[in-house]
Amino acid sequence: KMAKVIADIETKNCNAIVTTGGIQSNHCRVVALACAAKGWKCKLILHGSREQFFSEKGNALLMRFSNAQIEFVKDTDIGPVMDQSMNDFEMQGFKPYYLYGGGHNQAGVTAYVEAVRELKNSLLSGQEIDHIFLASGTGSTQAGIIAGCQEVGWTETRVHGISIARKKERGIEAILESLSFIDKNPDRFSKNIIFYDDFLLGGYGKSSQKLYDFIIYTANKTGVILDETYTGKAFSGMINIINKEKLNGNILFWHTGGLLNLMA
Repeated sequence: KMAKVIADIETKNCNAIVTTGGIQSNHCRVVALACAAKGWKCKLILHGSREQFFSEKGNALLMRFSNAQIEFVKDTDIGPVMDQSMNDFEMQGFKPYYLYGGGHNQAGVTAYVEAVRELKNSLLSGQEIDHIFLASGTGSTQAGIIAGCQEVGWTETRVHGISIARKKERGIEAILESLSFIDKNPDRFSKNIIFYDDFLLGGYGKSSQKLYDFIIYTANKTGVILDETYTGKAFSGMINIINKEKLNGNILFWHTGGLLNLMA
């Protein structure tokens, strides 16, 4: 996703980025390090505990290493502070790029359309996926996968988004908004949106001992590493849904990362 965003930034000749996320955001870590590599200015608008950010490792540690500018705000203040940060960079003579949290823009959605093409090309001829499960956050990843499945002809593939932050109404709204970046009629995908908000455990970044134990169990039995913020909730939710709905066929879990959250 970030590779596509970088290409968009370079096309627009920008030299600074303003974006947002939580204190252990995979997205913000990737953006901060990409800016360091490119020599761009970076402003991260973070929600969450300032004290935790400076005491934890994982993504927070790498954000600190990147030398990005960081400001902590309440959720309700994210938009206004991002706007002000854009103005500040412009006043300093930079050309900033406004990047919604999670890479929620056309480049971010397009990246996952292309990823589905790659997935299809990696399978045996004629092989299809019946169900795809993923951790769904800002909506762009799920939107890209849904559109990608339609593009490659997997019209019967069900894409199950398991929310790690948002309630169902807002989650579906965000997915449709993401689809509007690449399609003039995003409502045509409405019937393809499957979104669960049953596994939030209280909200973004919230966890439980049961989930932590599940993550350890999964690592012991499969060697697959999950985390408490993103993939752990989604993988656990997937197992629950498979059993509850008695799903069968080719089922794929799309692992969207989170190892550094586990090591915070």
